[in-house]
Amino acid sequence: MVDEFQDDLGVSCNFCHAENKNTHRPDYASDEKPEKEIARAMMRMTIGINKKYFKLRHPMIGDSTLAITCATCHHGVPHPDNSITQ
Repeated sequence: MVDEFQDDLGVSCNFCHAENKNTHRPDYASDEKPEKEIARAMMRMTIGINKKYFKLRHPMIGDSTLAITCATCHHGVPHPDNSITQ
């Protein structure tokens, strides 16, 4: 899944994951950053679109059978509306 975010949104782990103050590494359990919940909502939306419109039974983020992925809208940028001006 990490590769999809890096490729499809052009971001690294720290875009969604807060930094652990002691280790200075991503705190994967933390929900401190709002981007993490936004990512969850976008993943639910993507899976829902693939189920409803493309009839995929068990779509999962990162699955090569997905018709709609993060890249469909993001085109390698964190905020999809930016892709229009590039």
